Amino acid sequence: MIKDYENKIGSTISSTEQSESKIKLGRTTKKNLDAQLSRLLSSAPSSPKLQTVTPEIQKTIDKCARRSKSCLEGSKVRCTITSERLAQLRKTVENAVKEHRIFSIKGGWPVIRKELLKRNWIEKSEHGNKQRFSNAEDVISNLPARQDWESPTTYVEKCERTVMSRMLSAHDCDLYWSMRKEPSDLQHRGNAYKLINRFSRSLFASKEGLALLLQQSYWYLEENIANINFPRCYVLGFPDHYNIFLDDFRMTACMGILKWFTERYESKKEVHSIDGTVPHSAFNFAMDRCAEYIAGQRHQDIDKEFNRVWDHEWEQFLGYFYSVVHNNEHFMDFKQDKLLNCYAQAKIRLKEMAKHWPQFELDGMRNIWIMKPGNKCRGRGIQLVKSIAEVDKMMGLKVKYVVQKYIEKPLIIYKTKFDIRQWFMVTNVQPLTIWMFRDSYLRFSGQNFSLHDFHESLHLTNHAVQCKYANGQQRDKALPDDNMWDCHSFKAYLKQLGCLDKWSQVIVPGMKQNIVCAMLASQDTMDRRPNTYEIYGADFMLTEDFTPWLLEVNCSPDLSFSTSVTSRMCPQCMEDIVKVVVDKRKDPNADTGLFELIYKQNYPRTPPYLGMNLSVRGRKVFRSRMRIAKSEGKEHRDKIICQTSRLKRNPELIKAEVLSDAVASKALPKLLSSDIYSGPVIEDLIEELHKTIYDTDSGVDFVLPATQKSNSIDVIAKKKPTSNRGDRVPKLFLSRRRTNQKHSSLSRKANGNEITSQKRMPNYRRRYFGLFRQWVSTSQDSARTRTLAKDSKWEKGTASILKNEYHSKTINKTLIRNVQCLNMYTFDLNKLLPAINSSFQLYRFARETF
Repeated sequence: MIKDYENKIGSTISSTEQSESKIKLGRTTKKNLDAQLSRLLSSAPSSPKLQTVTPEIQKTIDKCARRSKSCLEGSKVRCTITSERLAQLRKTVENAVKEHRIFSIKGGWPVIRKELLKRNWIEKSEHGNKQRFSNAEDVISNLPARQDWESPTTYVEKCERTVMSRMLSAHDCDLYWSMRKEPSDLQHRGNAYKLINRFSRSLFASKEGLALLLQQSYWYLEENIANINFPRCYVLGFPDHYNIFLDDFRMTACMGILKWFTERYESKKEVHSIDGTVPHSAFNFAMDRCAEYIAGQRHQDIDKEFNRVWDHEWEQFLGYFYSVVHNNEHFMDFKQDKLLNCYAQAKIRLKEMAKHWPQFELDGMRNIWIMKPGNKCRGRGIQLVKSIAEVDKMMGLKVKYVVQKYIEKPLIIYKTKFDIRQWFMVTNVQPLTIWMFRDSYLRFSGQNFSLHDFHESLHLTNHAVQCKYANGQQRDKALPDDNMWDCHSFKAYLKQLGCLDKWSQVIVPGMKQNIVCAMLASQDTMDRRPNTYEIYGADFMLTEDFTPWLLEVNCSPDLSFSTSVTSRMCPQCMEDIVKVVVDKRKDPNADTGLFELIYKQNYPRTPPYLGMNLSVRGRKVFRSRMRIAKSEGKEHRDKIICQTSRLKRNPELIKAEVLSDAVASKALPKLLSSDIYSGPVIEDLIEELHKTIYDTDSGVDFVLPATQKSNSIDVIAKKKPTSNRGDRVPKLFLSRRRTNQKHSSLSRKANGNEITSQKRMPNYRRRYFGLFRQWVSTSQDSARTRTLAKDSKWEKGTASILKNEYHSKTINKTLIRNVQCLNMYTFDLNKLLPAINSSFQLYRFARETF
């Protein structure tokens, strides 16, 4: 009953304190408060056991009265804000809104708040979203009261921050910092430009998620950048994981009994005795299972079948394993020769297993595993197990567990187990950007390390677990009472051992590579929201060779000032978070404190998409094709055959010469018969054949020189080899197809002077001039061509040819053939082969004629 009255009195006082901040001074006085207390006491029911106020009740009443008195006295001091100061505060708020310097913090975090205020950021209280302040009187009314511990300056600053926060009621914050993930944070995530200190999902931060994600970590291994050392872990909620764990557990027991045998033999301890209860078959069973595993890794089991091992045989072997390794029983008596032989065989078998078993040195010989709840933290629900029956018992619970191989040979300091807590921060997911804090701290166990006792105080180094137990009396005095070291103390210890270089060469690079590989394996499942960052805590265990092994990754790591080490490191970490998140965004050269950029993903630049652009680049090959007149007869054909010897000496002229059927069958590839192919031809080839063969004007097309830009005229030029007539210029045969009735005047340059033909020239003369200009522009020997162009002998020779009316008329009559043009996209190539052959012969005839 006394406690009930104490609670009522306390609630009355607290309600008075709350109402005091909402009403004006003088509305509630000490006299009114005393009257309320007296009425409360007089209304108490009478009891024979409670005739007067006991000392405990009086003490409580006095305490509540002192609290109310201090509260009322403090409320007498009010902050007065002038209109000039209010205008300055309003201008400051407007500048902060313009420069995006508004933050909102949910929870304590005094260091984060202090650092942001130091950078002229303005805090917006959470209640500002609900309450609206329309005028200046509402902004400066009902300011908070001054407390006893507040100085006048501090109190004025608090009131001004309250006023500015009320002015920001209609504006959204630019940085939001929360204590933990809450459903109310979704309204802040809608603004993609807002900085938020939590990712919406981090599957790797749970033990179950990390175990599943790291199964694909081998895809992300990169030398000196990303590597993972993670004790093998299985999620018991999946049947396939349980079966794999069962096989792993059995094979680890086989190796454990062989390790026990060789270690005891080398240390000259008893392995067998007359009173031994474990038969030799247990040793042979373990040897056979290891041999089968090695054969499977070497793919020798493809053509060989091994005997099936039944479950009852495994259970019998595991019983022998517990008796030998955990209960210190011995094998039955061996003969001395057989004992030495078994030791040699076990040593060889273990050496072969070390090549194929990835975590051979990590396992030890006791086959101890650790059970962890999949989604719990602070060491809750963690147990050590050594048998399948204990694992099956945990699987029957509703909580999903993971089972992980326990590190039986950790690095210990003064006979005490420890782990390392390393902070790192992810500031972007696409591309992945990781910062690691340079300092870290060690967490010690309060008891000496032993594998014979599975109590959590020996094996769990979490501060939440160790603070529940007192440190052991046998613990070394060199260890700290608060069970924490910073990395500098650990480096001093390594220096005493002569292993100082292990920190910078093995431990720190190993932790970086583990973090990078774990984040790369988890990148696809992470929240890709921009302007998001989060601090994580990675727990590492060191083995005897100083190799760091990643145990788990924690989101929302403990940044409280729990010990002397964290009281120094946590404020420094939070200050540097603001440097990376705020200062680094504005200034790329800004100081980042103790945070070091250990990984930034490089993405290749995506080429701009310009649509489909399918094209073929190259040069067209032009060739003059003409028919040989049938009237020439056999004599002219013999002349063609006589020049085959010259073609053999100059194979490059085969394409330019016309060959007979006999020579062509030997020098050129065989043509298919007309019955085999009857399909379309490439458009470029069809176009050239159409322009060259089927033309109603001259029968031959040619393209104008590069200087004349015309889409309607095509010219083909063929150069004749130099003749044996001294300095006579090589002659050219030219032809032109008229695409329209109008012809532009032709011009050429001779000896640097431009000569333009004003008089309309005949068609065949224009063909000669046009082909000559084409030959000049496309000839391989440009110097030779320019020399010929300036030679007066060439002009005289050309003029004599142009005046020969007999030859011009004969050529025109021979070349012009009225052949109906076919569709250049659909005609058959086989029908054009005879025409092509005859055009080669016609070209030969024209060349010999001129």
